[in-house]
Amino acid sequence: MNLEFIRPLIKYLPEVKIPRKHISFKEKLMWTFSVLVLFFIMGVVYPTGVSRADIPEAFQIYQIIFASNMGSLISVGIGPIVTSSIILQLLVGSKMIDLDLGKPDNQALFQGTQKILTVLIAVFEAAGVVVGFQLGGSFLGETWSMFHPLVLFIIFQVAMGSILLMFLDEVVSKWGIGSGIGLFIAGGVSQKIMAASLSFLTTETGFVGRIPYTIVSFLNGSVSFFGLFSSDYLFPMIAVVIVFLVVVLGESMRLEIPLSYGGVRGVGGRYPLKFFYVSNIPVILAAALLANVRMWAQIVGVNINNPPPNPDVIQEIVYQVGHNITLGNLYGLLSPDNLGMFLEPNIISHLFFYTISFIGLCIIFGKFWVETTGLSAENVADQIQGGGMQIPGFRRDKRVIERVLNRYIPQITIISSVAVGLLALIADLMGAFGSGTGILLTVGILHNLYEQVQQEQMSEMHPAFRRFMGKA
Repeated sequence: MNLEFIRPLIKYLPEVKIPRKHISFKEKLMWTFSVLVLFFIMGVVYPTGVSRADIPEAFQIYQIIFASNMGSLISVGIGPIVTSSIILQLLVGSKMIDLDLGKPDNQALFQGTQKILTVLIAVFEAAGVVVGFQLGGSFLGETWSMFHPLVLFIIFQVAMGSILLMFLDEVVSKWGIGSGIGLFIAGGVSQKIMAASLSFLTTETGFVGRIPYTIVSFLNGSVSFFGLFSSDYLFPMIAVVIVFLVVVLGESMRLEIPLSYGGVRGVGGRYPLKFFYVSNIPVILAAALLANVRMWAQIVGVNINNPPPNPDVIQEIVYQVGHNITLGNLYGLLSPDNLGMFLEPNIISHLFFYTISFIGLCIIFGKFWVETTGLSAENVADQIQGGGMQIPGFRRDKRVIERVLNRYIPQITIISSVAVGLLALIADLMGAFGSGTGILLTVGILHNLYEQVQQEQMSEMHPAFRRFMGKA
């Protein structure tokens, strides 16, 4: 498939201009911080005619993955941006779309096509969210209709929220540090963790934030010292810290394959294979798929958290399958208060089937992602060969490089898929704030951001290094 027919449309799309001069590190920080503030503001601004929506549990995972806040201007968040990117990358990686992303004009065509697809998906997803949650229903009452002018205006506002995020992502990429999409995800998850830990808002039971709630409870004598580490107090925050440290350790682990430059003797380098080779993609796709199971079950009138009364055969099958392959009441199972649940046979069987399903999906999606996005041994061998490099001790031949890489990449794909899946699973079983998927995403994003900040600081201190990196 050829995308040249889209090229004439790209010139009509708004675009954030590339800076014509070097942007200082402080200025980049300012742009990045400003975009993050705008993202948070959009998350608390609700479209005309809409009040805050109550979010069903099944949709919580989407708010984490897509940095959304249901009912606000960013109800669909970066969902359209991520979806359009994944669709196009898979089509290009599987050769269904004929594009050589090594050529600048093809890169521009890819980015322009992604923008157009993002706009279309933003309108579609905005309509789905508005209709699915009947946003504006509290204002319109019985007169609510999908074709009501106010409802159509709400769809327009929600779609424009995601389209604006697309341009803010472009601002960060060209004028700031890192990626806007990563910044939004990390910001959204961090906000949820900080609010759950430190919020001084109060309810009937006390402070919303777990730290002030724990302090007040301890000073009032309503909890003992050892009771502070239960799931009702500090344990979810301890779980966040544990998972955070383990993910940081995993991000720093890598296998390095030595390389030498064929044209210059003694000049070489190393090709790093990260321990988290597949990144967080398998967990995102597996979590999103299992979250969809809950919605699919509702089509036949089954709530997989509660056995249906007098079910027919189909409903019973749907309930048993849906209940056992989704997290459900396993959340927080490893917290001190819930360890007694391990004595229940139905909990053990539920945990077994959910673990097998979740890890199995992570492996499947991990292998699929590697094969379709240029991370396979064949594609990496092409990159090394194209860069004029070779593996020392072997003749310069793509087939030789591919054979050496095949000793590592297939195995590390499975190992990394299992590792990120287990981390996300254990974080959810411990009841960590922000969910396992959210913590994995946030730590990975912040680790990459830290490395980019180091590069920016180095180029700021050493202009010669900036010229070497092509940033002059």
